[in-house]
Amino acid sequence: MLVVAGLGLYGTRDIPLGVLELLREADVIYLESYTSLAPSLNKEALEKLCGREVKEVKREDLEERSARELLAEAAERVVVLLTVGNPLLATTHTAIILEAKKRGIPFLIIPSASVIDGVICATGLHIYRFGRVVTLAFPDEERGFFPYSTYFAVKSNMSRGLHTLVLLDIRVEEGRYMDPRCAAQLLLKLESMLSEDVLGENTLVIVVARATAPDQYVKVCTLDEAAQKDFGQPPFSMVIPGLLHATEIEYLHHVHSAPLEVMLRWNMHVKKRFSSTLEV
Repeated sequence: MLVVAGLGLYGTRDIPLGVLELLREADVIYLESYTSLAPSLNKEALEKLCGREVKEVKREDLEERSARELLAEAAERVVVLLTVGNPLLATTHTAIILEAKKRGIPFLIIPSASVIDGVICATGLHIYRFGRVVTLAFPDEERGFFPYSTYFAVKSNMSRGLHTLVLLDIRVEEGRYMDPRCAAQLLLKLESMLSEDVLGENTLVIVVARATAPDQYVKVCTLDEAAQKDFGQPPFSMVIPGLLHATEIEYLHHVHSAPLEVMLRWNMHVKKRFSSTLEV
């Protein structure tokens, strides 16, 4: 049997009780941490919690080798694959489950808090006011790759007055984590390259650093301000807001000291750019 289970967003705090029970009964336990990152969560902490050996798996184990060894074990024994956040936010895990189904291997999926939950809890934004979620990938200038699709997703969401959650690229095996400063600079560069007047130095952004962790940090600022600021350690997310609801504005103002006039001015800017039935 294959169990794919989420661990949440911070240390061992968010691990569901059902997952703990399975860890103590499983034959083999794997930890995959290259698709996401949770502060204070590591192999040693998990082993201490469950009293079992935890084996780390890398990208090539699950993608390039199609998880062959893991699935071969799951055909004979109970195998638990642990992931940061919610297990099915990464398509890699969906592919593994599909392969298990094709092979006739029983499977179980146990969810936990995802980065989306973390951003909602951190910002007080309303989930139904979000549009398409995007990842801002590192560009590869030598190959001519730039994340244009992210830019156009922001444009589409904003045209409907919807917020855009921008997940910032992480490459654990390379030790590279895109921070908000790099992300803001890249978004401004995309605007200079595409010139569709979607983003600018005064574009409002909500930066979330280490969502739900004890040292969580949320900052409402402009892209230009984000491009010059150090937000500390990862993980990071960024929201480019659409039309902010009155209660969202109130939350950001009272909880995160965001200036009312800045958010109201942003709403006026967004209203000029979109045509939607969305009510404030």
